[in-house]
Amino acid sequence: MGKMNKKRRSKRGLSVVIGYVLLITFGIILSAIVYQYLRTFVPSDIDQCPSDVSIFIQDYSCSANQLNLTLKNNGKFNMQGYFLYAANSSNDSLATINLAKYFDSSLSQGLSNNVSIYFNINPYENFTSGDIRYNVFSGLPKQYYSIDIIPARFQKIGGTQKFVSCGNSEIMQVLSC
Repeated sequence: MGKMNKKRRSKRGLSVVIGYVLLITFGIILSAIVYQYLRTFVPSDIDQCPSDVSIFIQDYSCSANQLNLTLKNNGKFNMQGYFLYAANSSNDSLATINLAKYFDSSLSQGLSNNVSIYFNINPYENFTSGDIRYNVFSGLPKQYYSIDIIPARFQKIGGTQKFVSCGNSEIMQVLSC
């Protein structure tokens, strides 16, 4: 009877080890499946503009509730629009107030969708190198310390046209109003 107890105990120990091996194997297989599934949600490459996209503030003027901008495309590539953000004070290192919603289409060339400003009524028309546009932003609730302009353009990516922000060509202008 003593020999039978030893065999049972050793088999019990072996079955516990097999259980742990199966549990770890199941965990590894499950994590590999979850990884493959979640990997599809991360973009493989970042959509960027060419490095020679450039915009220039040729002139600006501002009053208590209005900002007038004269913009020039001084880059080598066409653009279709831009993003405009403002900062309240010199302490703000990042301009976060979107001014696109104050775009005055009756006094300006272009169109706004409350997120970005297009240079032309047809968003797909080009703002070519050397072109100049005059834009007015009316009804501003307060005066701003500075503005950031980020050019944008349509680029063909994966067979479709996408509106791409050109963050590497961002310009900042301190306003003196």
